[in-house]
Amino acid sequence: MTYKKNSWLRASALAVLGLGIAYGAQSFTNKEEVKTQTPVSTSLDDPIWYNNELVDSDPTNPANYALTSKFDCGEKTEEICSIKAPNNGSGQPDMSHTVSPGVTVEDQIEDAVSTSSTNATVQAFRSNQ
Repeated sequence: MTYKKNSWLRASALAVLGLGIAYGAQSFTNKEEVKTQTPVSTSLDDPIWYNNELVDSDPTNPANYALTSKFDCGEKTEEICSIKAPNNGSGQPDMSHTVSPGVTVEDQIEDAVSTSSTNATVQAFRSNQ
C-alpha cells in the first residue's frame, strides 16, 4: 500500500515540476508589442489659419500664420493661403498634429505645395503677393 501512495506522490511531484518548467520556459518567449495609435483628426473645431508671411515665405513655419487674413485667397495655386489646424498652445497652428496615421499637418502642406491642390489641411491657395 505504501508503494502505491509513494508512486502517486512521485507522479504528482513530477507533474507539478513539469508544469513549472513549461511555465518558466514560456516566460522567456518574445511577446508581441502592444502598439497604441495616436488620435488622428482634423476636427471641425480646428481654426482656419491664414498664411500672412509674417516671418518668411515658408508655408510650414507656424509663425507665418494668423487667425486673420492679410491677403485675399483666390483661385491661383501659387502659394498656400489658408490651412485648418489645431492651435499649438502658443497662438500658432500645430504643424506636428497628426491628421491621419503617419501624416502631419506639415506633411499635408508640403504635399499641397508639390501638387498644387487642396487637402484636409490646406483650405485655399492665392497668387504670389
